Amino acid sequence: MLPGHINEEISRLIPNGKKFAIAFSGGGDSTALVHALKDHPQSKFVYIVDHNLRSGSHLEAQSAKYFAESFGYNVEVLKWDHGSVKTGIQEKARIARYGLIGNKCREEGVEYLLTAHNLEDNVETLMMRYDRKTDWRGAAGMSSITYAPVWPELSLVNIVRPLLSVSRKYLRDYNASNKIKWSEDPSNKDTKYSRIKARNYLRKRPDIVELLLQTSKDMKECVSKENKILLDQFRKIGKIDYFGNIYLTEIPYPELMFHCLRTTSGQGRMIDRTKIRNLLKRMKSGDFQASTLAGSMVIKFNQGFVIGRDPIVVKGRKDNHHKRINYSSDLEMTSHGKPQVWDGRFVFGTEGKKMKMSSLYNNKDLLSKKQFKLLKNIPFNLRISLPVIKDNFNAGIILDDDNLVPGILPLVKTRLEYCLGGSLDKTD
Repeated sequence: MLPGHINEEISRLIPNGKKFAIAFSGGGDSTALVHALKDHPQSKFVYIVDHNLRSGSHLEAQSAKYFAESFGYNVEVLKWDHGSVKTGIQEKARIARYGLIGNKCREEGVEYLLTAHNLEDNVETLMMRYDRKTDWRGAAGMSSITYAPVWPELSLVNIVRPLLSVSRKYLRDYNASNKIKWSEDPSNKDTKYSRIKARNYLRKRPDIVELLLQTSKDMKECVSKENKILLDQFRKIGKIDYFGNIYLTEIPYPELMFHCLRTTSGQGRMIDRTKIRNLLKRMKSGDFQASTLAGSMVIKFNQGFVIGRDPIVVKGRKDNHHKRINYSSDLEMTSHGKPQVWDGRFVFGTEGKKMKMSSLYNNKDLLSKKQFKLLKNIPFNLRISLPVIKDNFNAGIILDDDNLVPGILPLVKTRLEYCLGGSLDKTD
């Protein structure tokens, strides 16, 4: 039975007593998920996103809302406000969806978000990754639980997929047996989208499905083994300070550098592995001083290296007309009692109080000499992109007597620990 299967997965993946939310589209898969969990004691919230991309989407969202509310869920419809979207629609909609839901999860203190990805979704994703010539890690496919796969939109939120071993047909049969209606997204038949092309391709070649799933299982084991090697190396050569700067005493493995760059940048973009290997070659040379890549900066420091945020985020850059574009205004943020993500590296306002954060670069004159002294061991180019707490006349670094100010959560260490599958501090 579907409810029994899902309950077993939840007990395996989510700590007892931890509340979770469900991402609900009104489609056949998520309809089955919402119905099957209607009596689960940890199931509290249902979030529906109206992407506002076609006429009738509002009515569909409201219909889904009424359905979930009939079972006692706390339901909220979140609308994507956008201009004209003509290219990359599905990916942009995906990022917007997780951004809207991620904000709600942080506001409610929800650490787990359930999605209705099923067995076919996983296989289609694998097929699409192969078509894009993914590396072997991409061949591992979806996982039952993943920390913030869309960054920084899902900061502090784990995506849980309890239906990965359940077929799409089984979910439709479950709905039919319970006399449940659901809606079908017209885009599910539009062959201009890569997922629909993969779906149609696999429908004609069912023998490929088992091969892809077995390969996925094997690659997951390989990723796990690799992560253990990377974690062991970091424990030997690395450490992270309060501000999310990573210090390395030796040249890291390329894949460890990949994770370090992604976490210190606060971004979620992929990085060309060839560029990483070229960077590591330069770092081995005696005349290496500093370099930037993918939103991060690597600086020769003492006998090793330090990796932090690329200062371009606060200095800006020149466009084609030699005019300087300043990005730092995006880092002037106020939390009115609700958690906000600052540059993908910190969440602030977690204690329900109003708090304003900005970059040190734009507020150097507001810091005291004592506060500057606490930062003297951080290279200038990394220091200027650090956050400060700000009011109208003063600014302060986020350390209070060498402890983090209440209401602020650093994200770099948490994210790197999840990527590597263990605590960075553990030495046994």
